[in-house]
Amino acid sequence: MNAIVQRRIGLCFSSLLQRRLLSSAAPNAADASSVQLSNTCINRLKEICKQNSFLRVAVEGGGCSGFQYKFSVEKQLGEDDIIVSRDGVQVAIDSASIEYLSGATIDYHTELIRSGFRVINNPKADQGCSCGASFTVKLD
Repeated sequence: MNAIVQRRIGLCFSSLLQRRLLSSAAPNAADASSVQLSNTCINRLKEICKQNSFLRVAVEGGGCSGFQYKFSVEKQLGEDDIIVSRDGVQVAIDSASIEYLSGATIDYHTELIRSGFRVINNPKADQGCSCGASFTVKLD
């Protein structure tokens, strides 16, 4: 087998493993109180979330490290969403993603070249890419 075929097989297996890890997360094993919101996150959400909108945070397979954080502002809750509330703002996290965010802090960071929401101090993340958008899961 040549190196290109071996790499493609490895990537397919890695993608399958990531999907299985995401789908096998036990619902309600972690709760919303284990996810923290930084003051900068709360302040930014107060500015942008009007008329019953909220920030959705999700963990998906992909990115350069294996898993990636996704952020969006939405108005519709899903039936398996877990809500994190503080100081009048809300963050929704689906029950599969909460497993990968338990103990983490959702932050809003501003730099000269970009600004945006990010996840910091995630005890479930082993290592990540330099931009902070993706991570690998710690294996116990």
